[in-house]
Amino acid sequence: MAAPVRVMPEPPSLPLFTYDVLPGEGLAPGTYGLNVPASIFSDWAPRRIVLIAELKAGTSVTLLTGACEVDSPDLITVTMPLPELQLNPGDTFLRYTYRGESKADFWAKGRWYTNADGAFITEADGSGCQSQCKAHETGRGRRKWWFRLRLVDGRIGWTYANESLDPNYFAH
Repeated sequence: MAAPVRVMPEPPSLPLFTYDVLPGEGLAPGTYGLNVPASIFSDWAPRRIVLIAELKAGTSVTLLTGACEVDSPDLITVTMPLPELQLNPGDTFLRYTYRGESKADFWAKGRWYTNADGAFITEADGSGCQSQCKAHETGRGRRKWWFRLRLVDGRIGWTYANESLDPNYFAH
């Protein structure tokens, strides 16, 4: 199934916020134990943040959802024709929020693609696509991830997870 696309003459303004998303493969709402200590805030927006709890590693929390703030998108360079994105070798496009399972939001030549398949991209570190690759990451962007959590006492708050997202942040 093709990703939803809409005409957008210019790339989105930065920072770009995407709500109700979680990064990486396999991360889903549910109850987890923290593998690392976490500061819990009233909100993720910088001007409204109030520290509401400091949790120790091993504390049980319920992951509700997430938010991604893209300060700058990844730059992707096309190496083989990509007719599904109407791109040719040498063209570049921008990758914004990564949604897991190779899915991401892209802006390419005046079009915005939501939750598009990016399995054809080889990452700058060599990960990602390994065969029949059609593009590679040539510029690393900056993004911030936040998790919305319910604490054992019922309070709801947000915790910051850095751009690289330690895969061991939560344990089932």
